[in-house]
Amino acid sequence: MFGNITDIHSHSLWDIDDGAEDFDESMEMCLAAEDSGTKTLFLTPHLMYWEQAEDLYDEREEKFEILSECLEDNDSSLVIKKGFEILCDDEIFNINYFKPYTLNESRYILIEFHFFKTTLSDVVSWCDYLSSFGLVPIIAHPERYEFVMEDASCVETLSDKGVLFQMNAGSPTGVFGDREAYVACEMLNCGFVDFIGSDAHDLRMRNTDIIANFEMYPDELNMDLLKKAACDNPEFILKDGLYKPQRLEHIENL
Repeated sequence: MFGNITDIHSHSLWDIDDGAEDFDESMEMCLAAEDSGTKTLFLTPHLMYWEQAEDLYDEREEKFEILSECLEDNDSSLVIKKGFEILCDDEIFNINYFKPYTLNESRYILIEFHFFKTTLSDVVSWCDYLSSFGLVPIIAHPERYEFVMEDASCVETLSDKGVLFQMNAGSPTGVFGDREAYVACEMLNCGFVDFIGSDAHDLRMRNTDIIANFEMYPDELNMDLLKKAACDNPEFILKDGLYKPQRLEHIENL
């Protein structure tokens, strides 16, 4: 059922953020992803400070090419793609050129925020700004933000503004906490999980084996919606097509 997974969020490039520490770990993370059923793996290092963006872009390009060549030399069929996970704050209002930093240089841009200080109002203003450039914001791991856990209807408010959502594959298993697991499961079953990401940082607990997480999911999760998020919906990113989500139910608070 899950033989064609696209993981849109990983920190599998070495020595560029808090993800893979060296080249060997990068290769092992990629090969582990392939072995577990991932067909396409996005490499999305953190972009936290815009004054470092150009240097970070150049470093990502160089390491991406090295990793790509080595995977090919190892006869790997894994397809790797480029992106960033962009930390949003009010500094973003000073930026007016985002294309090099989107997922696969598409209209889709992966963003994150401070886990505890961020408010819904903050996120609406940042996403509205990104949307004004024709971009489609994808919020990384929305189930982990305090403002979402306090009021899950925030997700519906953001969805109404065209914002999309990427759930961490480990969240429904409880790896980030019980509240995070509940919100992740609610979002998935209500049709508010558009994409899946491993958010892999290493070879240990936060690794690239998405299927291993799926096997631990509660029985009540909607497998058809999970398959769409893991296998079908990412095609819109890969082809830069216009994805229109279908929400099913209102999300219940904790």
